[in-house]
Amino acid sequence: MPTHPVAGLELQSENMLYGSPISSLLQVTGLPSWEGRGGLQTPPSNLVTDFIARGLISDAEAQQLFHIFVTRLDHFCYDIMCPHQTLKSLRKSSALLTAAICTVSALHDPDSSAVFRICHAEFLRLVTSRMFSHDYSTDDIRALIVGSYWLGDITYTLVGHAIRIATSLNYHLAYYAAIQGDRPAFETARLWYVLYIMDHHLSILYGRPAIIAPNQEPYQQWERFIQSEHGDEPDVRMSSQVALYHVTSKAKSTFGAYHGRIPEHSLYQLQGHFSDLDRWYMTWGNRMQRNAYVGNFPTDGAILHYHFARLHLCSYIFRGMTTEAAAHVSDQVKEYAVLALSSATAVLELVLERTDLRNALVGMPIYFHAMIVFAAVFLVKAASTNFLGLSTVDDAKVFNLLEQCVREMRSQSAASQHLIYHLGSGLESMISKASLAKTRLDLGVGAPQEHMPMAPAMDSLFMLDASDLFQYPLESGGQLSSENEYHWFTHLGS
Repeated sequence: MPTHPVAGLELQSENMLYGSPISSLLQVTGLPSWEGRGGLQTPPSNLVTDFIARGLISDAEAQQLFHIFVTRLDHFCYDIMCPHQTLKSLRKSSALLTAAICTVSALHDPDSSAVFRICHAEFLRLVTSRMFSHDYSTDDIRALIVGSYWLGDITYTLVGHAIRIATSLNYHLAYYAAIQGDRPAFETARLWYVLYIMDHHLSILYGRPAIIAPNQEPYQQWERFIQSEHGDEPDVRMSSQVALYHVTSKAKSTFGAYHGRIPEHSLYQLQGHFSDLDRWYMTWGNRMQRNAYVGNFPTDGAILHYHFARLHLCSYIFRGMTTEAAAHVSDQVKEYAVLALSSATAVLELVLERTDLRNALVGMPIYFHAMIVFAAVFLVKAASTNFLGLSTVDDAKVFNLLEQCVREMRSQSAASQHLIYHLGSGLESMISKASLAKTRLDLGVGAPQEHMPMAPAMDSLFMLDASDLFQYPLESGGQLSSENEYHWFTHLGS
């Protein structure tokens, strides 16, 4: 591997006896290449056409949004998304990152609903206009990460786009120079790690293959990265995530190809992945430090990831299992049913019990919202069907826990477009329908068709439509005023 893989690769390839086939094609034809164009030195943007300079939002509003991001939100994303000390410096560096930061900050400010619409439209305009550009700076990559971290309805598109651009700029090779003490390469490697983490987040949420394979050195030698010259607290947090998806990726590699029910003899192999997960938690659970800006969120987040990952692994066991087959499963499968219930319950209890986690409901990345609502939807379905007899479900306790979560979500303070309000409304509707159906069935009264429990296959208990989850309105009434604004879907988890 080259010692300094991020800079100068285009020049090196011209002098190498053998390079990539595309390098030869570009060298002969003189066509432009993306390779080697990105870096920490970013070209200044034209402030005359800046959307702040054009008066779409005031300088005072922009300053406030910048302050929200650097003092709060950036610390949820490892404090590496805004290296600028002032708004002026940010605007000179990247119009795209400026728009991304203003958009995300407005989404988290209860007084900025109108400003959010303006910033969001500008961010989408810039992303769209740059889609086929060959010139992306490091701050532009940060902008795509910021958008995908908090803007749910476009996260999948932005992550894929950011990974392709970053790969063309050789970010995936930055690790090798970073562990040798190269500071610019270290910062680039950090961004690549965030992309890796988000890629695997979305792989789990959407049930799709990850773009970045986990079997290369940068995703297995995280301790070497932490112990390198520039390693710090954010790198422990990032590396814990890389290590976690090393575990879940192995399980996906083993069982992900099964479209139907996995053989029961494979449960022993799956137990090995649960053991790996337990070791992950024992290794990383106590390594997280309290953060001056987000408190114990790193520690609480690690616990949340642990319980959610256990619930996710349980989903493999019940894939393709019919209700008829559920009546004849082994005691070992029933033990996993109990584990799934306890893991989902632990996710919600953790959110309610941990102050810093509750305070982070407005601020945390959308993947955390997905973990929480996945557990909640699973419990709604399990309670309304008594988990198909696999385990006893205390439905009164479950519904009480779910109602507490809804109240907590509704009590949050953010812009009216924030996902948390959509989740609260969606869960409340699901709970109401499921509770009514459960009551009618317990009384022996035929339930109306619209209140019947959901699909009988076991898979449905672990299903959540991520496309529905990450859609939310620009207005409380769900009315749209622009083709560039969010689409509003009113049904969650259906």
